Amino acid sequence: MRRVALLLTVPLLALTTACGSAQPAGGDAVGIPTTSAANDSYLKYAKCLREHGVKSFPDDPKQLPAGGTQIPEEAGKACEKEMQGVANTIDGKDPAYLDRMTRLAKCMRGHGIDFPDPGPDGKMPGPDFNGGDQATFDAAMKECSAEAGGQ
Repeated sequence: MRRVALLLTVPLLALTTACGSAQPAGGDAVGIPTTSAANDSYLKYAKCLREHGVKSFPDDPKQLPAGGTQIPEEAGKACEKEMQGVANTIDGKDPAYLDRMTRLAKCMRGHGIDFPDPGPDGKMPGPDFNGGDQATFDAAMKECSAEAGGQ
């Protein structure tokens, strides 16, 4: 198994405030559309992961552990399409989203991970990025995702 903290945490930091909560019309504070598209995409991803052996993966992104969750590589690959659907619901150019991801990057650097700021389109490192030290990355992501998520 490998930690898929970025795959889950970075897109879902934004998604957690969109699913299951009231938001202003047209979008929320982190660039997620308030239509059911974000929630539907996440539910499809969660269902796919459970069908591929991640039995405890929650339907509510707010129930995800702060540092991500363990995803077997096979399940991650099998559900790539569904994860892309989740990522597609995020407006990477939204200033609030960029601010949140910049705070995540700054915190990760403060914990010894050479983590880049998001690009102007909100692009973040891919799911295989670990900064060269998986254990340090996992510990930093657990702490920093909670900080960046404002939880």
